[in-house]
Amino acid sequence: MHRSGQSRTGVKRLLASTAIVCLGLLATPTSAQAPKGDVKNTDPPPPVTYHGLIPGLSSALDVRRALGTPTSEARWYAYKMLFNAEDRPGLLDSVHLHGKEGAFSCVEAASVPAGYETRAKVEAKLGEPEQEVRMATFTLLDYSVKGVRFVFDAHAKTIGVTYFPHLHPRVHSGARRFIDLSHLRQGPQPKPANPAPLGDLKAGVAEIKITPTTPEWLPPKVRDGFTVHDDMWARCVLFEKDGLKIALVGADLFGMSASDINPMRERVAAAGVPYMMLAMSHNHAAPDTIGVYGHYPAEYIAYIQDQVVKCVAEAEKNLRPVKELRTASRELPMDGGRVIGYIRNARNVGVVDPTLSVIQPIGGDGKPVATIVNFACHVEGLERGVSELSADFPGYMCDQIRRDGGGQPVFLNGAVGGMISGDNKARTHEEAKGTGLGLAALVKDLAATAQPPANFKYSLDTRRVEIPMTNASFKPLYDKRRSLNRGRVVTEMALLTLGECQMVTIPGELLPEISFEIQEKMTGFPRILVGLANDELGYIIPEYDFRSDEYEESMSQGPATAPIVRETAIRMLTGVR
Repeated sequence: MHRSGQSRTGVKRLLASTAIVCLGLLATPTSAQAPKGDVKNTDPPPPVTYHGLIPGLSSALDVRRALGTPTSEARWYAYKMLFNAEDRPGLLDSVHLHGKEGAFSCVEAASVPAGYETRAKVEAKLGEPEQEVRMATFTLLDYSVKGVRFVFDAHAKTIGVTYFPHLHPRVHSGARRFIDLSHLRQGPQPKPANPAPLGDLKAGVAEIKITPTTPEWLPPKVRDGFTVHDDMWARCVLFEKDGLKIALVGADLFGMSASDINPMRERVAAAGVPYMMLAMSHNHAAPDTIGVYGHYPAEYIAYIQDQVVKCVAEAEKNLRPVKELRTASRELPMDGGRVIGYIRNARNVGVVDPTLSVIQPIGGDGKPVATIVNFACHVEGLERGVSELSADFPGYMCDQIRRDGGGQPVFLNGAVGGMISGDNKARTHEEAKGTGLGLAALVKDLAATAQPPANFKYSLDTRRVEIPMTNASFKPLYDKRRSLNRGRVVTEMALLTLGECQMVTIPGELLPEISFEIQEKMTGFPRILVGLANDELGYIIPEYDFRSDEYEESMSQGPATAPIVRETAIRMLTGVR
């Protein structure tokens, strides 16, 4: 084990207000996407290591000496290096450092260490795991105190190993030890012998630009360099059946408070559409439309409100009968403890829901009226700037879906907390475009397998939700523009059933651990969680994993948020008032 001569490089949390990256009154520390741990030379080593390297103890120099020249390296919040996986052509191991010359943080490896090739061998060496998460196509075993997680395919063969600082439990006493989603429908489904009739179901679509039209809407310090790399859009698909109209809007927005979304919803309702869901992509290359960085763009907010209302009205005008409703869903490959090239979990490496889901209403001409896409990924593939605006990868994805004949694309982000971030090589437009076009190709292949439902239901259940405000950093925002109800934030969640699809709205950035527990109760197909829907309350973190020294906690309403969201979702799914 390579330990001699090593010195632990301390990682200082930067709570300065200079970097602008993610939601919060404080800026994201440069180490926010690399797990930390207080590992000392005197601590017992972990039972399994990546080339003898110990996260939290080994240095960047140790990494370079042990691994040689990477295939690529770049800053991605933390510093990222890619190496070809051993004996697995085409796959990559991803190594993260706290800065180019900082401490070794973690690895997401497609390489499989000798002696750990199967689940049976892993359990024989490491014993009973702290937690097991079983999905349709893979299983995750968590040995967080030992600094490692293993991912196995459906045949119990090891396909991914993640390494991170050991000696720190990440699956605490309040967590469930076994979560099973394997029994739920996933992947290609047989076409029903008798597809359910849709009745008078109609769908209408529209899209409208929401790019700022003047630099005066941006913070004063960035107005001089104002440029638009590519436009941002609000994209709408509106459904109607039995007189009930429901509008689903996917918007290339960073985030927006319910205090600014509700006026839009009220205007839309007054015009005859009683329910509108505004789902924000959490686009970090868009202006701050919450005001967390000190500049609240009131004029730009008013413009967005007008544009979204116009978009919904146009979609309503375009309503036409739906001949068929097709849906599909699949788990993307989890080799390497992530979806290589697409998503990773930067907080709890290896804990990822890789599900991609598609809904397509088909018109009388046999062509898709719209393609609704649900996939969980922070839209932060570009440097959060300043003045160059872009829709990031969802923009490229949606443009290609339209070119592929998918009709009006609508992107609905998922449970992005955690951080469920991009697995890009670097934060560039080229990489963002590659992600978007890659996802569009996956959507096209998935849509080719889409099938109509055997049963059809069209319903909406909304619930008022009150969450205690316990984070003093958030309170100033509410003092200025959003009142509290006896110290509680008032928001809303909803359950939309469309055919056999169940769609649950989430008012913020839900961590995947909680999303697993909600999905376990979802019997529909596909099962969709829509993040940042009609509100943005920050990170929604499991109460048993709420930490005092992490970035995500500083950007959360508090530890009461997750259990309330989880309970509300499950009550809706089980029909309990």
